[in-house]
Amino acid sequence: MRKKLICGTSAVFVVDISGYWQFVDQYVDYKKEINPVGIQYLSESLQKQVFGDHNNGISKTLTGLSTAEKHTLLNLLKQMLRTHDLLDKKTTVIEPISFKIPELQGSSLDEHFQKLGHFASEPYKTMAMNKYTNIVKRPKNWIRQSGWIKYTPGRNPERVPFPDDDTLTFDVETLYKISHYPTLATAVSRDSWYLWCSPYICNHPKEDNTSFKHLIPLDTMNKTQLVLGHNVGYDRARVLEEYNFKQSKAFFLDTQSLHIASSGLCSRQRPMFMKRKNMIKNMEEDARNNSEIEDEDDDEGLNKINLKNSNIIGELDEQDPWLNVSTMNSLADVASFHCGIKMDKSARDYFDATDKNVIIENFQMLVNYCATDVEVTSKVFDKVFPLFLKKCAHPISFGALRSLSSCILPTNYNSWTKYIKDAESLYQSTKLEIEDKIIQIVEDTVKLRDYPNNETHRKLIENDPWLRQLDWTLKPLRLTKKGVPVKRQKLPGYPEWYRSLFPNNTTTKPQITLKSRNIPIFFKLSWESKAVVWTKDSGWCFAVRDNEVEEFKSKNYILAAEDDMEEYREKFNSIQEILFKVPHPNGPLLNCTTLLSKPYIHFFDKKVLKSESEWAHEALQINSSGSYWMSARERIMSQFVVKGKDFPKEFQPLQRTTKNNQTRQDSDDLGIILPKIIPMGTVTRRAVENTWLTASNAKKNRIGSELKTNVKAPPGYCFVGADVDSEELWIASLVGDSVFNLHGGTAIGWMCLEGTKSAGTDLHTKTAKILGCSRNEAKIFNYGRIYGAGVKFAGQLLKQFNPSLTDAEVKKVSTNLYESTKGKKRRSKIFEQFWYGGSESVLFNKLENIAEQKVPRTPVLGCSITSSLMKQNLKANSFLPSRINWAIQSSGVDYLHLLCCSMNYLIEKYSLNARLCISIHDEIRYLTSEEDKYKVAMALQISNLWTRAIFCEQMGIDDLPQNCAFFSAVDIDKVLRKEVDMDCITPSNPNAIPHGESLDIQTLLAKPEAQLGKGNESINVSNYAFQCREPVFENYNKSYTKEFIKYFIQMQVQTERSEISKLEKEYVRELTSNKFSKDGLGVEYNFNDYIRDIEKGKHKKINIMAQSFIETRTKLDQQHSLSITSINKPTEGNKTKLNKDTPVKHRVKLSKNTIKKSITEKISDLPESMDYFSLHELAHTRNNKNSYNTAKEDKNIAKTTPASSKSSKVKKPFKPYVRNTSYSAFYQSMN
Repeated sequence: MRKKLICGTSAVFVVDISGYWQFVDQYVDYKKEINPVGIQYLSESLQKQVFGDHNNGISKTLTGLSTAEKHTLLNLLKQMLRTHDLLDKKTTVIEPISFKIPELQGSSLDEHFQKLGHFASEPYKTMAMNKYTNIVKRPKNWIRQSGWIKYTPGRNPERVPFPDDDTLTFDVETLYKISHYPTLATAVSRDSWYLWCSPYICNHPKEDNTSFKHLIPLDTMNKTQLVLGHNVGYDRARVLEEYNFKQSKAFFLDTQSLHIASSGLCSRQRPMFMKRKNMIKNMEEDARNNSEIEDEDDDEGLNKINLKNSNIIGELDEQDPWLNVSTMNSLADVASFHCGIKMDKSARDYFDATDKNVIIENFQMLVNYCATDVEVTSKVFDKVFPLFLKKCAHPISFGALRSLSSCILPTNYNSWTKYIKDAESLYQSTKLEIEDKIIQIVEDTVKLRDYPNNETHRKLIENDPWLRQLDWTLKPLRLTKKGVPVKRQKLPGYPEWYRSLFPNNTTTKPQITLKSRNIPIFFKLSWESKAVVWTKDSGWCFAVRDNEVEEFKSKNYILAAEDDMEEYREKFNSIQEILFKVPHPNGPLLNCTTLLSKPYIHFFDKKVLKSESEWAHEALQINSSGSYWMSARERIMSQFVVKGKDFPKEFQPLQRTTKNNQTRQDSDDLGIILPKIIPMGTVTRRAVENTWLTASNAKKNRIGSELKTNVKAPPGYCFVGADVDSEELWIASLVGDSVFNLHGGTAIGWMCLEGTKSAGTDLHTKTAKILGCSRNEAKIFNYGRIYGAGVKFAGQLLKQFNPSLTDAEVKKVSTNLYESTKGKKRRSKIFEQFWYGGSESVLFNKLENIAEQKVPRTPVLGCSITSSLMKQNLKANSFLPSRINWAIQSSGVDYLHLLCCSMNYLIEKYSLNARLCISIHDEIRYLTSEEDKYKVAMALQISNLWTRAIFCEQMGIDDLPQNCAFFSAVDIDKVLRKEVDMDCITPSNPNAIPHGESLDIQTLLAKPEAQLGKGNESINVSNYAFQCREPVFENYNKSYTKEFIKYFIQMQVQTERSEISKLEKEYVRELTSNKFSKDGLGVEYNFNDYIRDIEKGKHKKINIMAQSFIETRTKLDQQHSLSITSINKPTEGNKTKLNKDTPVKHRVKLSKNTIKKSITEKISDLPESMDYFSLHELAHTRNNKNSYNTAKEDKNIAKTTPASSKSSKVKKPFKPYVRNTSYSAFYQSMN
């Protein structure tokens, strides 16, 4: 039963969910959960279960507001919503969802997740912290014997089945051109070295040394082990125990990830870093070369070179200090940076051999090479692990790494092999089909070669703008003196362009592909209905007549190089034509060298790029169908797939049940892929992997795009997972909403929570309307902007989508978009820049506030930014977009880590047969048994509820909108795919895949088998430590004053500059007036006085987004106290003693003469030590020494208007100055 009620302006939907479990609470009045802008919160029952005891919540630590102040703030956010046509729009309200969830492990979500983080981290974190730092002596001679050999100093080498230590540093080497299986491996522990050799390189008579299919045993199914390595995901894929559906007890901890998270480079920094690195390398080589020329005893020349080099490098380092606090990610780079170790990696070239005897003959040297990597990795870990813990101190950030480093992709070995065979076969056949069509065009064209004797053909070539570009010079037939044709002539009588397609005399048909230079000529491609022309220096161009030049200039097209135009005019006698460059997708500075590539396909659809050939578009479509496979085939075909038949003792099920015994029977056809994931592969700590994390979804016209569907659950299993709905957009909008302490309090927050495509109120639809583009195209603009891209990015993107737009049109549209969203930039004489008037202005001011901190941290887990992006290390380049992008994406990683640790706890607590399969940014998939699939789905929903809730709690809002509390759907499927109802039909997969099951929270609650039941009492996290911490935003904002909040919020929601100017004047007046009142002064320092002092350079602008705005508060108080101490000394003219009992009026009178004298002096006499905030302390009094002649007053005595006040406007006592009033406090009391 579905009922629709209308309540005010909100659409209320009530759903009959009588099938809920017996412990579902009684339906409560939904009106209690609706906030002032129509957003429905959690039911009262769920809110209490999720947010815990309010007495321990962060909201009670903040100072509240009066009713009038709350009302003012609410009016401000409503003003913003009204400006963007969102106020009083309909919102969806459903019957509150209420059911019993597992209890919080503590009194707050923060305590709950800290304990879950410790549960996921231990005992591995303790093992890592207690790891050995001294490396035992390496053996002088290594024994080439299959399996593990243990080398302990003072003892004979002994053969062992596996290393018996709980902490290992580990490295594997492979003959990768022969197979992906391991060749040898070394490891070091606290007391011993270990060497493992494959039987393939050993000569034991009882072992098969012809097969390379061997894996390395570590016995981690039976014992807990911490395995350290650099890019350890590669080494993990060669460990025997990892090829089980039941997760091992190993934690593979990656030193590369630890380095990237603490000291990594962002993508924009890498080119500059590599340029400097290569410059240093070249300088060192030059120095060595020059030193060899100099006399051996005379190093004067070398010293001069070194001095010159150091000066150049010094200038670079001064401009960009970040170059000295980071490095690239290879072991050699990381070891050099953190440990000062210079590594020689030349020996690794031996492992590209195709003959195993190369390894056998150089065995000792290559084992030592591998052991050196192990030793260096151990030393690197000792450096980077403490750095990581300092940057990412929350236990969740460490605990989640184990799950993310243990991903597993089951497949059907035979179907995997068939998939590769079918896709490759189809790709090759389509490639041949394209080439055949091209050859047909070529053969038809070459028929015109009789043009010298055929007037029709000659005119056709001369008048055709494409054909005339070909070289029609005919190669004459050469004859001997006897008149016999010379032997082995290459196509005599044919034009040069045709002859060039035959590399030699034995070639039987033209050698031409879609990548060949003349293809656009044969396909008769045109840009803006103008024939394309190839030029030497400008790439592909198009010619326009003189009278059209201005028109195309206005469309932002770039003129070709002058030499190219001169050559074109001379060759074709076209003096009245001008060449313009075909635009390159990556910007006007680059040349277009290929028109038949993926970036240009949409230009065909928009008729900007056209073809006169009927076969051209068909060939392009065929080429497009093979583009995915062409780009991904090497990575896909090189996947390391281990077949169950080759390892009969492995592939253990999640649990040995009758139903799962079927897995064992079918294991011959099972395969497992262990993706080589770098769990923190970017500075935002996102996971990186080059195949599965970038895999395309299945598309009807893309060969091989069904890749993910080849990850198939074994019999008795299925995949359970979900996509986090608009994860990073929601996080960004929550950052903005936190300013008002209300979900939906900002325009972007409201659109994210309640905006709909049908009503045109969602973010993407609004952007599409502004730009006049599709909703999908609008998404690119929106996410780019949220990640910090500016107007320039929007303009370039607009030109890509529509190259015919003029410069003026591009500027107008992109500026309109940013003014409507990000807002307008305010640069005043008082404040440094901030954004105002846009739907996202509040958000971007907050994001820039985070980015500009000395130590930016993610709002929830408090992870700090990598050293290369810290403000103290940035000078010439601020990398602000990268830092803003970091704040959002790194928070998205926090979300994933929280989700993983929550699931880890629930899986163990409720004995669920499940493990993480893979996580692809905002997607997460678990491999689970059929019996537990609904329980795992429920665990996912609860984990998401907890995760969303702690994001809200840490940003100061103790509530959560119901419409984002749960996944919109949890998918249960037999294969990996984006949606369970996708058929996944592609050119290489013509058969539809049976659909899976998709469940929302209501449907899931209606299933009795989804109940988690009674938890395992042995799983107890109560003994783990909890460290009470200050929320990140609370720390950032705790010093902001009430005056600052009051005016700054008002400024951001204004749309007119004049209104902001008024608020600035009011702000200066109120702040200075309050301060004068505090100090017993009556002089009013007005706005014009302040402006004059700024112009004279006496004061700096106030940076409203910087914490330094308030940091000087304490210093000024100290200065103020010192000045009062000196003033309070009795003088001859004033012997009156002051004490706490002295009436206020006497104290005011006592200071009157001093104040009068101060007013007549110049403000320029202020001490140089006073900074810009001194304005608000001393106003325009001239001398600090005599400005305050009042004694120390009791804090409880109210201040009155000083008798010496010269302001006729001031008739009432000023309100006291309120210091250390929390920024968040301004809003928190609204609840």
